[in-house]
Amino acid sequence: MAKGYVLVKTNRTSSEGLGEITAALEDGSAVDSIAFNDSARYIMDFAEVARALIVQRLRRAPIHLYMYGHSAGARIGHSINYTPGLNVGRDGKPFFDGLLLDDPAAGTWYPVVMKDGKDVLLATAAEKAAFVPQIDVAHQMYNNIWPPKHPAWMSSSYLENKRNNAKILRDKGLGAKYRMYEVRSISHSGGENLANGARAPLDNLDLSKMMDRFVDFLDRWVEAGAAPPPTRSDWPELGDADRDGTIENPALAFPEVACPLGVYYSYPESTSGTTAFAAFTGAGLEPLDAKRVFVDMNRNVVWDSRETPTEAWRRLGLLQKSESLTRERYVACVQRASDQLRRDGFLSEETAASYVRFAAAVDLQPKTASR
Repeated sequence: MAKGYVLVKTNRTSSEGLGEITAALEDGSAVDSIAFNDSARYIMDFAEVARALIVQRLRRAPIHLYMYGHSAGARIGHSINYTPGLNVGRDGKPFFDGLLLDDPAAGTWYPVVMKDGKDVLLATAAEKAAFVPQIDVAHQMYNNIWPPKHPAWMSSSYLENKRNNAKILRDKGLGAKYRMYEVRSISHSGGENLANGARAPLDNLDLSKMMDRFVDFLDRWVEAGAAPPPTRSDWPELGDADRDGTIENPALAFPEVACPLGVYYSYPESTSGTTAFAAFTGAGLEPLDAKRVFVDMNRNVVWDSRETPTEAWRRLGLLQKSESLTRERYVACVQRASDQLRRDGFLSEETAASYVRFAAAVDLQPKTASR
């Protein structure tokens, strides 16, 4: 709202908060897997009502209409942009001018429709022209297993589906209208449901610090045709732009991840949408999650002692073997990481500066361990 937008939140779930509810069809059969969860027109109808209210109250129509969706809401965004003729208003123009889709559910839907053994979706020039700018934000740590039946060319891995979605669109010639930003150490929740990003023992990175910039990316893309930064991913197929064996456009890492004082891990279990934080205390064993599975903080595939921050930084190559972590080195690392994100456009000036202030005051030697 501070950026000048009218914000309208729609609720497509049941009164119990369930996204996938049972619906009875006219023939008496029941559908218990989709219902409102994938009803694009339902959200578009709400948007029509919202537009009418804006005109009534502000005496003018909005310049652009954007859709933000998280999880199943992001999956609906996929279907709106991928289905020919769906993202069209009564005036024949695009209904949504752009889409910001946050961690699409299971990495779906794919931009694929198979007919007689051939993919026929987004195959014509007209279909590609109707595709509006779309940004997908992929939470790298949320890599659950998708249980429904699916074609052999789809994956059961959420993360692989998110990555494959980007590859398919690129290979179909839609790379100029699509970006995917993969973010490390974030599960399905980006801290939006937790006070200050944390509710012990949960501790999530605050994705809103980057989402602020993603909104600006989309608006400039639609308004002025200014393309945002390239897709960012740790998968070489997407991140190695020139195929030289080096990933030039890796997944995004917040300063807390680039200059770690511990590790974020999925909690209460490995497939959870929330995270906890385990500090490099140098004391005690690596933590167990709620399923009593150990968190491999040092990546040596055994359950053993926690490293100190200095030991962890030496292992990660952030320090030489003879060096120790000092306040000066820590602040310098955070400043480099935050400045690089700022230069690349992923952090605002204010957010980058706040990271440096935080680095100057944070405790480098935590005295207690997370669970």
